[in-house]
Amino acid sequence: MKKLIFLILITLSVSIFGQSVQKIVKDLDGDLIKDTVRIDSDAQILICALSSQKFKKIKSDRIRRLNFGNMLVSTKKGFEFWNDFDRSGFRCIFEYNPTAKKMQLIKMQRIDDILRYDYGEKAKGKSNINLLTQEYVGDFYKISGGKLQKIPTIKAKMRLPVTYLETFSDALCFNYEAQCLALYKKNGGS
Repeated sequence: MKKLIFLILITLSVSIFGQSVQKIVKDLDGDLIKDTVRIDSDAQILICALSSQKFKKIKSDRIRRLNFGNMLVSTKKGFEFWNDFDRSGFRCIFEYNPTAKKMQLIKMQRIDDILRYDYGEKAKGKSNINLLTQEYVGDFYKISGGKLQKIPTIKAKMRLPVTYLETFSDALCFNYEAQCLALYKKNGGS
């Protein structure tokens, strides 16, 4: 009996925590008709079908470093694409742009866990950029004299290209990361 209960609990845990959302069905373009967005892991792309575009498949550029833990998260006005790695990850937020009639990347977030393993959860670095205003905010830590030290919050303008789903790839994420690291070093990080 105990083995049966244990197996049921393991199965439920894997079902609940082991799955990631690979497809969202909801109205993305505001016409009250359900649209879809999904991750095609084999092709390493995002695919979106909007009712306002007669459900034509809109495909992103290739996401070369599509991690196993990737997923989609529904938001009030669109969706987030999460692509996490061992010590870092990206959250890319898309919303429908009614003028362009396309899904537009409006915000990106980056998490850097490299110090967390030695210094705990509080050492997790985070940054985000609002791509509509080009406002960047970063909160990071450094090690000084063997101790964890928070560097002052970084606020800056960061220029990245206007990006729609069909021109999105993880190259943009790594461009963002490179600019983020340059700002970190410029503002007292090591």
